[in-house]
Amino acid sequence: MLSSAGSFDERPGIHNQAEVAYRRLRERLVEGHYGPGDRLTELGLCKDLEMSRTPVREALRRLQSDGLVASTGRGVVVSSLTPEEMQHAMQLQGALDALAARLAATAQRDGHLSPVQLGELKTAAQEVEVRAEAGDATGAWHANLAFHMMLARLAGNPLLTDALDRIWARFAVGSLANINRRSDLTPRDHGAILGAILDGDPDRAEIAAAEHAHEAAAKYGQEHPVD
Repeated sequence: MLSSAGSFDERPGIHNQAEVAYRRLRERLVEGHYGPGDRLTELGLCKDLEMSRTPVREALRRLQSDGLVASTGRGVVVSSLTPEEMQHAMQLQGALDALAARLAATAQRDGHLSPVQLGELKTAAQEVEVRAEAGDATGAWHANLAFHMMLARLAGNPLLTDALDRIWARFAVGSLANINRRSDLTPRDHGAILGAILDGDPDRAEIAAAEHAHEAAAKYGQEHPVD
């Protein structure tokens, strides 16, 4: 998950250490510590993480299956998405986000969301605007990510949350290195989605989330046409 690796119990044991290595490396990738095209070697990562090669090697296998790194024969490189792959990923993310918004609004309508959860979602949406208005592009991107992943969790479907987590991780790895020079990465307003969820209106929430994603994908397609 995109949550901090620090919450994981880092007890001794090779399987546990492999999980720790995976979470630490994934967190570094999502936060932009390594950029697309960077070559990562086991020796370098062992030094960076202060861990042995066995858990690092296992972590790299898992990250490769996640699509975050790719093997080159001499270590691995950090993956990036082509414009076509990005458009495909945005299509899938949009469909899943629409479902998440619908499920979250349904949960609110049925009285399953607490005032605390709704308050946190509202705060997350406001944080995107605050960061964007302050000119903090990276902060706005991370706040945008936090809003969408909170929305996924409120949907109450763990498989949906996991799928969106994987897609947003791919977005993060490919986007953070370029965020200050690409207008298509600027987070957009979430007011329509938030309002529909607070009102417990599943149809309106689904439509708002779908339109939100469609606008972002259309803007990206205009700036990055696929031949």
